[in-house]
Amino acid sequence: AACAAPASEVPVLACCGAAPRRVAAMDAIAMVAAATGVLAIVSPGGMLRGSLVKALVRSGIVGCSAWIFWYRMVLRHAAKQARPWGPRRLIAFLSGRFFKLGCWYLNYSDNCEEVVKEGTFGQGAQYLIVWHPHGAFTLSAFVFFSHYWAIGYPGDSSVLRYVCIAPLLLRIPFLSEYLLMCNARSQDSKTFSSLLRTGATVAVQPGGLIEQVSTDHEREQVFFPARLGFVRLAIQNGVPLLPLYGFGENQLFGTSPWTRRANMWLYKHLKFGTLFVLSASGWPNPFLWPISGRGVHLRFGEPVDVGPKEEHPSDERVQEVYQRYVAALQKLFDRYKDDCLPPEVAARGLKVVYRGDERDGQPSSSPSASPPSDGNGAGKKQD
Repeated sequence: AACAAPASEVPVLACCGAAPRRVAAMDAIAMVAAATGVLAIVSPGGMLRGSLVKALVRSGIVGCSAWIFWYRMVLRHAAKQARPWGPRRLIAFLSGRFFKLGCWYLNYSDNCEEVVKEGTFGQGAQYLIVWHPHGAFTLSAFVFFSHYWAIGYPGDSSVLRYVCIAPLLLRIPFLSEYLLMCNARSQDSKTFSSLLRTGATVAVQPGGLIEQVSTDHEREQVFFPARLGFVRLAIQNGVPLLPLYGFGENQLFGTSPWTRRANMWLYKHLKFGTLFVLSASGWPNPFLWPISGRGVHLRFGEPVDVGPKEEHPSDERVQEVYQRYVAALQKLFDRYKDDCLPPEVAARGLKVVYRGDERDGQPSSSPSASPPSDGNGAGKKQD
């Protein structure tokens, strides 16, 4: 679900999050479940004996209770710490297996070596990396860049690399441990700022759930939040912005008008992300398996300097940096679109949607209402 924060804080910094009341409710449920598990263990001759089904239920409750204890005592604190977590050799091995599987199943490439040679990732270089697009499930980040982050690549390995993601993803058994070892952290503004203050490079996906449910395999589009929280954080810490575009991310799953309508309904009414995608043949894809052989080509653009640090940047300065970032993103897209996208998709160009206009009555779920760009990245909405 989209993360809401007080006006004094950065409201949306990553894919998605859970509202404070909902998080509190989930914690309460977790505590009740843990207490139930303990009672199931210690109750003499308890109700869960006597059959295989009851034994399995009891084992499940015990297992869930143990993981909830593990989460509350260890994982939720690790999600906010500004240092690596877990054995590095283990995560390098595990993420390497996902990386090799992705390279075998998909047609993968990146320009990491190129930008390293250009000096982008020189000694001590720190960035706030902004990646696009979200796609149906951000597989390029999970499969490929999680491995790079785990091994300290590209560039200077002494500079730690993190990614700020939805707290909900750090509440899923096994996935949370894997992501934490890959240097994923909670997307709240306090954690984000503390990571930047240590000199680390931090990645973020600003489009959120609205970009996810709007994914169209026939069109490239990116969304930006109204308050541009990632830009504010970059200015507050004096860290350059570095665009990263995943060409082919939107084409890993088929989409159609009905899947977008269904996913949008889930987003509006239940604050869910994408659940409905299609296979290569156009049939529903209930196992959410990407289409084999599709190309995924990750490309870095040119860094965008944000100027000197400023604790409380004005809206005018935030907009000025944002406009320069959009220009750099457009330059990156135009440079690689013909080589990395299907011809008909590349011909349609990149649609950039700034959600700040929803404050003026423009619905954020109607990106088609965006007026054309003037070619210089000006205006609140650009095509």
